Amino acid sequence: MTRPARRTALATLVLIASLALVGCTAEPATAPATTPTPTPAETPVTETTPTPDADGGEVAAILVRADAVEYLDASGAPVRDTRDAYADPVDAALARLTELLGDPVVETYESRYTEGMGTLHRWDGLAIEEFPAGMVADVPDAPTWGVRLESASAGGIDLLAIDGIRVGDPVPAGLERSACNSAMAETVGTQGVEVDGSSTVVVVRAPVYTDVCE
Repeated sequence: MTRPARRTALATLVLIASLALVGCTAEPATAPATTPTPTPAETPVTETTPTPDADGGEVAAILVRADAVEYLDASGAPVRDTRDAYADPVDAALARLTELLGDPVVETYESRYTEGMGTLHRWDGLAIEEFPAGMVADVPDAPTWGVRLESASAGGIDLLAIDGIRVGDPVPAGLERSACNSAMAETVGTQGVEVDGSSTVVVVRAPVYTDVCE
């Protein structure tokens, strides 16, 4: 090989080696790192159910009927699930009135007309009476308790008899008079609401057994 040819071959080898070295040492370009966008956490939806009032409303008036005590709201509508029938045990009525009016004053008395002791649970203007055992012994299915209204209100709650009659009002004309000389405002079977007083209502009692007075 001639000297010029050798120089050309050597130069070619050097060029190839340089290119190979560059290829081995060069680092490939990297794409810029991307930060993932956080996904906001979903807020759990909590369903809430309104808690109803225990009595379904606020008691504004107590209505005495021949068969039960009813509790009314300010519009005169019965408050839901608040009705104490005289045919039921007295415990529910005592618990409800204690919640509305506070603790009663408890008195016992001995009946002049029958055997056994009676009990009065008295609030200001209203009383629950547990009758003496022998009081209505001859009356079938007789309730063992009743209610007395002695005022027009108690603890800011109106006390009413049927037709809106209140203690202190004139006795309405046309009410049926029993042999007990009291006006019977309502009658259900042998039971009634008794309005006591010749011209002005003094007391309202229920239930009243009309056949006892006749």
